[in-house]
Amino acid sequence: MNEIDKKFRTLRVNFRKHGKTIAEDVVNRYHPATEPGVEICVFCNCSSSITREHVLPKWLVDNELHNTMTSNVNKQTLTYHKAVIPACSECNNSILAYIEKYISKAIQTLDQLNDCKVEDACNIVRWLEIIDYKLQVLDCRRKYIKYENSDYDRVWGIFPVSMMRHILSLKPWKAYEWLRTAQRRITVKKKNPLIVFKTGVRHFNFFTQPNEYVYVSCPMYNIALFYFFKKKA
Repeated sequence: MNEIDKKFRTLRVNFRKHGKTIAEDVVNRYHPATEPGVEICVFCNCSSSITREHVLPKWLVDNELHNTMTSNVNKQTLTYHKAVIPACSECNNSILAYIEKYISKAIQTLDQLNDCKVEDACNIVRWLEIIDYKLQVLDCRRKYIKYENSDYDRVWGIFPVSMMRHILSLKPWKAYEWLRTAQRRITVKKKNPLIVFKTGVRHFNFFTQPNEYVYVSCPMYNIALFYFFKKKA
């Protein structure tokens, strides 16, 4: 087993062992009825040496760290460099950092050769699944606040964005269900095909629908990636 496989395997094992506990903590921590305890790593459940892991890696957003992402739930913006989640130093600096370095090189090779090894494509998909998971964790940690230019609502504003995503269907518990689905997806080895195409857009861009798809552009390599989490008929 090579090193990149070992890193992904560690994540799979951690989520199989601790996924339920982590998801419960993530979803409940910012619920108004919860008294938050000690911060935990959202990748292994460890509570020591907690650091801040960027949802979007610095190499990907390059010199656009102060640009903003916009939530499709309430149009709330957040700069890339402030979009962080808790991860222990081992997961952050050893596992995730190694994966990011590997993926950066894999995408660069993809651009140069206009081709991609099957194992590299699968690993890029695994990386995209991690980004989707991190974005869902981030939404669980952000208050709803307001919608566009509306006044602040003290009733709804105490809930996380993740729960308000499902409020119209009266199913706020789906935030937990989606998070668990994202964790389970990471533990599965078999992946759907990755869609790769050339792009001339010179700035970074991404959009996603949790549990549906994720799009990420890599302007430094003139490459864009599109992945559907579920198989399409």
